[in-house]
Amino acid sequence: MKKQILFIILMLIPLPLVFAENLVMSVDQSEYYFTVGENAVIPLEIQNDYGYQISGTLQYTISQQIKQGNTQFSSSNTQTSTFSIDDGNQIGSLNFGTSNSPSTLTVNLNFNYNDGNDMHVSFDPIIIHFVSDESQKNNVQNKMQSSSQQGSSNQNTPSQSQQAFQQKLDQLMNQSPQIQDPQQRLQNNQLAQDSNALKQEIREQLQEENQLKKEFETQLASNEDFQKSHQQLLQQGYNVTNGNLNPISSSTGNFEINYENEQGKWAKIQGNMINGTLTEMQKQTQEERDDLLSMLRDDSNFQDYEKELIQNGFVEQDLEFLFDKNMTTITLKYQNQEIQTATITGDFDNTVLVKVHLEKPSEDYSFLYYLSVIIPLVIFAYVLYKKLKTNKKTVSKPIIQTKPKKFDHVLASSNLIKEAKDDFERKLFKDAYGKVSQAIRLFLSYELNLNKEITNEDILFYLENAKFPTDEIKNCFKLSSLVEFAKHQENENEFYNMMDVAKNIIHKKFNNEK
Repeated sequence: MKKQILFIILMLIPLPLVFAENLVMSVDQSEYYFTVGENAVIPLEIQNDYGYQISGTLQYTISQQIKQGNTQFSSSNTQTSTFSIDDGNQIGSLNFGTSNSPSTLTVNLNFNYNDGNDMHVSFDPIIIHFVSDESQKNNVQNKMQSSSQQGSSNQNTPSQSQQAFQQKLDQLMNQSPQIQDPQQRLQNNQLAQDSNALKQEIREQLQEENQLKKEFETQLASNEDFQKSHQQLLQQGYNVTNGNLNPISSSTGNFEINYENEQGKWAKIQGNMINGTLTEMQKQTQEERDDLLSMLRDDSNFQDYEKELIQNGFVEQDLEFLFDKNMTTITLKYQNQEIQTATITGDFDNTVLVKVHLEKPSEDYSFLYYLSVIIPLVIFAYVLYKKLKTNKKTVSKPIIQTKPKKFDHVLASSNLIKEAKDDFERKLFKDAYGKVSQAIRLFLSYELNLNKEITNEDILFYLENAKFPTDEIKNCFKLSSLVEFAKHQENENEFYNMMDVAKNIIHKKFNNEK
């Protein structure tokens, strides 16, 4: 019996040593307050009961809240560094830097190491407030302590920035559904039979499309390149206003996210994604575009070309931008009374104007033939008039000054539609698509009392509060641009549908209820 008791005692002796192997970290507060410009230094108490030095990796993720208008986003940054802890008790410090404006940081702190098993020490989030003056500080002792636990901490969850942006897109997509409500479609179609079966079919189709859009949205929101462009616009004062996602699969499709700042300036990010990789993405802002256009108009070559066109009766009618990676092309289109067109094009490499060139119609000398006929007739008429004047007194009539005829934008737009049809039949597809869009822009410009030709984006901006079919107009502009730059194949049904849209707008045959 004594041997058994002695054996049990010998078995129990090592147990306190085993359980004594522990690593404890603690901070004296859960929330810290610092003034703007002050370094956020937090004391860290460490107790190492292993009896030897422990080495591992210290990982912390800092999330900063950014509030712009009524929208709040987060930017997140994760840092990992090698960290060694000596045996016994010690006090270290963590320096999280400073801020030049009031803000709030959330810090998630983890220490991972291996003592034969994967171990970690993890803290609940530590909140750091940067305030504008001392009176706003509210530091209260609230000790947080964490001991080592077996298993590695998981740091692979999506960042708060991605989650916030995805929630914003969710809201936008739900506000502007692209597919008509099933019940409304049933009413519009006035189906008398099999309504329940059709309703179920539509509901299932909507669920599949919404799920596909949701998966594509998640894939886009987690893309690093997209996140970088998105954060740049937020830092410039832009907020997300709406978006358009066109997925083919959960990781393939095209997108356009629109932004606006407090001054009403627009910006957008658009592009294509294939298998989760952005193959094409463009970030555009109205301010950047206006700067490029101003640079082009100030160029001496441009001014010479435009002066030449104006002297020959040409008037600016259209303005288009084409972005391709770091290259930007601005094309200004001009037209005269004979419906002849000319263009001035500026090519930019980033923000450097590298080339300006003019394209104008070739000289037409056919008028010389008519002059050879008209001049003898004029001479004959003048001689006859002189003879009649000697035989008959003539009473001079007062000269009546006529007012210049008002520009008929409806007639001009209708003529462009007719020319577009002729161009399409002659297989001049680029000109045909372009003239349909030009006709819509010309009509809307004068209908909205702008009285000048402006860009596709600008005319859409003025249509926000006007009763016009905005979605159909936007689609016409998009198709014309794609065909003009050889990114879309012409289609007869599609083209004549554009023609119908333009005619309905010009002759006001659309539904005025928004």
